[in-house]
Amino acid sequence: MLPAVPKLLLVGVGTAEAAAEFADKLGVDPSMCFADENGVMGDALGLEKGFKTMWNPPAVDTMMARNDQDSLKALGEAYSDAAKSIGFQRLAPKKIGDTLRQGGTFVFKGEKLLLEHYDSVVGGNCEIEEILTAIR
Repeated sequence: MLPAVPKLLLVGVGTAEAAAEFADKLGVDPSMCFADENGVMGDALGLEKGFKTMWNPPAVDTMMARNDQDSLKALGEAYSDAAKSIGFQRLAPKKIGDTLRQGGTFVFKGEKLLLEHYDSVVGGNCEIEEILTAIR
């Protein structure tokens, strides 16, 4: 029996068209990118949402400290390019409240959950070392 091939799946708020556009702009295989257009998955996972989770200065400072200028610039350019390509209205979630949703990181081996991390505020992402430990 062949060993399981690890898969990375990316899910974001917004439209399916936006997910495809980001895949294109970032050079990512579009079959890995999905959109949670109405927040159904986020609700099912219990992801944090709302204004209180967004503008938390210590969390923003932490996010800025863990990303270098080049990575932040590349992300901003990809977003700007996608907005120019398909238009902001088709890039953003249909319900503006979905832009106030936090994310999470989940690692599975088959159906077994190996890692579960919920971002509670902007920049409250899972540490890459935790992810790498979970997938080893």
